[in-house]
Amino acid sequence: MHATYYNTGRQPREKTTLNGNLRAVFEALPDDDLLDALQKTRWTGRPGYPVRVMWHTLVASFYLNIIHDTDLIRALHGNPTLAAACGIRRPTQVPSKFAYCRFRRKLTAFNELVADVLAHCVERLRDNLPEFGQTLAVDATDIKAWANRLHHETDPDAGIGAKKKAGGRHYWYGYKVHAVVDADAELPLWFSVTPANTYDGSMLAPVIQEAKAQYEWLQPKYVTADKGYDAKASFDFVGETIGAIPVIDVAKRGAVRKRGETRPCEAEPVITPTGVHWRCNRLPYDPVCPRFGKCPLLPMFADSPFNEPPAPRYFERHTPFSHGSSEWKAIYNKRVSVERVFSRLKGYRKLDAIRTRGLRKVWLHVALSLVVMNVAALVNSADSAGSLRKCVA
Repeated sequence: MHATYYNTGRQPREKTTLNGNLRAVFEALPDDDLLDALQKTRWTGRPGYPVRVMWHTLVASFYLNIIHDTDLIRALHGNPTLAAACGIRRPTQVPSKFAYCRFRRKLTAFNELVADVLAHCVERLRDNLPEFGQTLAVDATDIKAWANRLHHETDPDAGIGAKKKAGGRHYWYGYKVHAVVDADAELPLWFSVTPANTYDGSMLAPVIQEAKAQYEWLQPKYVTADKGYDAKASFDFVGETIGAIPVIDVAKRGAVRKRGETRPCEAEPVITPTGVHWRCNRLPYDPVCPRFGKCPLLPMFADSPFNEPPAPRYFERHTPFSHGSSEWKAIYNKRVSVERVFSRLKGYRKLDAIRTRGLRKVWLHVALSLVVMNVAALVNSADSAGSLRKCVA
């Protein structure tokens, strides 16, 4: 039996800071609707542990990067300051491991309200940070399922993914997290979770559409992504559907040329102020064609350097500057922000420490990781007078 917590006098500074930081995070969380909905499920049965305590301790585990429920319980028993910040006054009030399993299962029925918590955090970040949502970066990262690699049926919603790494191809059994990130503040706006065998390029439009459905104010000026998203559909969606400028790297398709494969010419006529010219939708800024070697229509392209007069210039794929130019590089270099976000989520917000199975529970885990990152940034931005660099969580 654990001893009763009692006041030992002046607390060490690090414990006082921890208590204050956690309390600031809990106060900044826009979770009233979620807690009210969870409280309504307590009208019958055993009293159990308070909903607010369960929710706050779960959030604290993401804030402090505590991986296992048993480690969280041990921390709550061994650190009265942490327990008090979460609303626990006596050791007997510390939830059990089975209580966390039940609470997490119950919480999946309220995923929409958890999504609202994330959306409200983003809304408040927009109020604090200038130009929030103007430049978006899109990418995906891998997270392993909590399943034995020899017994994949333990998580039937997961899939087998593969990608290139420095040491060769990397395979994993699990999921992909597709995220839309503000490239200046380096904070996530929205995300989607799919099995690991989902193609990255097919998720650019869906995840941005989900973000725009959540935030009516979201009208980005630039959308940047790596060459994994190089497809005509991606450029057209960004340029035509949402009216932004796509800054997407171009994939080298040398393998197609080496195999000698051909396909129909994809050039089409376009009307410009200087007359009718042609535009090729196959590859931007590349005159080499897998069918003709060097395109015979090159001098007639709307984007061709041989066109006269040189101004106004027309560039394909909805961009006002050419691929590889200094303007293009200045925007594309911000794409690394999404990599930094994934790195921080995995290193400090236990994004890849999945201890649940099933797509809905994995989605909840990822959502909590993003919520904690954003609410921590929200607290920091309030303390630092809206400084973008200081509010990275």
